Amino acid sequence: MKLNLRILTLLLIGLFSMFSSVSYADESPESVQLTLAVTADDRINLTAVKMVEKGLNAYEAIKQLVVVGVKDTSYGPQIMSLGGVEAIGNTYWALYVNGSMSMVGAQDVILLDDTFIRLNMEDF
Repeated sequence: MKLNLRILTLLLIGLFSMFSSVSYADESPESVQLTLAVTADDRINLTAVKMVEKGLNAYEAIKQLVVVGVKDTSYGPQIMSLGGVEAIGNTYWALYVNGSMSMVGAQDVILLDDTFIRLNMEDF
């Protein structure tokens, strides 16, 4: 009888500890690591790392790390300045995601995994 009571007690303790760990996991939002590099010759060289909410778009995440100036377009916000450094004339802020030039704007890049974003001022 004592053995059955001990087994039941252990099972109940294990069950309650499992439920408490599951509830904590459900209550906390998942996050991913964003590493951001902003470069423009001798004008700016910034690197920052931050944990951001999983599923956030890159534009919103970038705004958490650096002051962003934008121009609204029919395609979404176009980044015109970063950290006070403006893209003027024949220059623009090129967006690279995990080492490859992005085919979409920062608003359409969804952060689902740890991500490295580089914004580099380039000529067109």
